[in-house]
Amino acid sequence: MTPIKHQKERLLALAILGGLALNFPLLSLFSRDDLLFGIPVLFLYLFLFWSLFVLLIALIVRRRPAGRG
Repeated sequence: MTPIKHQKERLLALAILGGLALNFPLLSLFSRDDLLFGIPVLFLYLFLFWSLFVLLIALIVRRRPAGRG
């Protein structure tokens, strides 16, 4: 399998994960009136998930130097 195909498969899996993580059943778990560090739990979940999502995308699409894996 070519590295490009691996990259496409990983991005597809990440998109599916993102769709599931930002859908009703999981979001309803965090939709409460509680505060964590003075921030509503839902906002904290969304921000942390978004940050992790962007980091994972960056790790998947970054270019590797020629001659390495």
